[in-house]
Amino acid sequence: MKRAHSAPFMPTGAYLVFTLALLMIVSTLRMADYELLAPLYGPISRDIGINDLQFGMIRSVMDAVGILGILVFGVLADRWRRRDLIAIGVIGWSAATWAIGGATGFVWLLVADAFMKFFQSTFSACLYPMVSDMVPRKKRGLVLGIMGTTFALGTVLGLAVPAIMGTSDWRRPFVYFGIPGVVLGIAVFLFLREPPRGGTEEAAADAGGYAGSFSWKELGQTLRTKTVLLVWLLDACEGATWYAFSFWTPAYLLRQKISPNADAAALALLPAIGGFVVGNILGGWLTDRFRAKTELSAVWVALVSMTGSLAMTALVFSMDTQGSVMVAGFVMGIFGHMIMSPISVILYDVVPPETRSSATAFGGLLMAAFTSLSSLGIGAISHYAGIWKGLSEGDLRTGFQAVVTITLSLGIIVALLILKTAPADMKALRDHVALRAAGKGEAHQ
Repeated sequence: MKRAHSAPFMPTGAYLVFTLALLMIVSTLRMADYELLAPLYGPISRDIGINDLQFGMIRSVMDAVGILGILVFGVLADRWRRRDLIAIGVIGWSAATWAIGGATGFVWLLVADAFMKFFQSTFSACLYPMVSDMVPRKKRGLVLGIMGTTFALGTVLGLAVPAIMGTSDWRRPFVYFGIPGVVLGIAVFLFLREPPRGGTEEAAADAGGYAGSFSWKELGQTLRTKTVLLVWLLDACEGATWYAFSFWTPAYLLRQKISPNADAAALALLPAIGGFVVGNILGGWLTDRFRAKTELSAVWVALVSMTGSLAMTALVFSMDTQGSVMVAGFVMGIFGHMIMSPISVILYDVVPPETRSSATAFGGLLMAAFTSLSSLGIGAISHYAGIWKGLSEGDLRTGFQAVVTITLSLGIIVALLILKTAPADMKALRDHVALRAAGKGEAHQ
């Protein structure tokens, strides 16, 4: 299937602000829709009669379908208009969210959640590559960092809205979140225009256009690029670490008697989420601020992020009061999410515009594998450490700290390796873009 050719349009000024704002709202809603199920599990299970095993199956199926979706839409996004895929995805997942509110049994709930996750994969494959084609490299870090704050904001929204509305009628939040999503999807179709691929690369901007297009040969070359493989591994390390914290922290705080109850343990995550927002913006700003001094600014910010995170996690695990954990968690969140924007910047500094969505999708696969292994590893180490120490329950501190120390230490090593491989791969991308600028390289496709 051939890719639809983009109109030679580059959003600037007020229209660029409008475009980015609309995409941020959509991204926030996406995360909120995904998080709605967790806080409403209790009333849902009582109303339609599902058990813990079935709830676990829903999450597992959603993750599996998400992997399938990001592979499918990752390749499609390099060949079709990403604007169209985003609009289809928003309408699709919003309709599925709406349908969840009408579920009368396990099968209905399972299928609706699976469809929601499948269509949400469009956004994962399209968002950052599309934004990278709207914003010049010198400003790309901050914009991607601001865009990254929507993950934390959407998570808070998805958890807070059910609490504010009350859970007695669990169907209302799904309906209320589904309706604006359909409207937003239509707005994307009507008002967003597809930016030209590679239009913000220096050589293409100077030459007045970029002629590169997706091919399986180009994708194969991308998948063999050393820095690409290392960036995927770095992203997997940070993703596995922060997924572990979001999943295991409440149980850890209760097990260690740091928090008095489950509600207090959940609230203890809020400062870290605030730190994630600050870290996203700070990491993007630092990347852009120091790019004039070194083209490796994003790699250095990533290295600082990994190193600072390792130090702060060691501090968090040494504390035994909730107040001190929350303060340290805020700082840990800043260091931890400073890396989010730099990871995308590094990736798009070495990947051609015509394969960026595919590269983003394949990186998501490695992250999914790492997050699964990290959760399993924490549970396994905790279980067997508890047996070895003769405890009545698992040693969660040992399991938790061991796994995040390993993933963050590996991340530091990977960032150091990227410092060595990135310069050559960045030069290779500049040569690639120069060949295809303003149609010069069409014969090479």
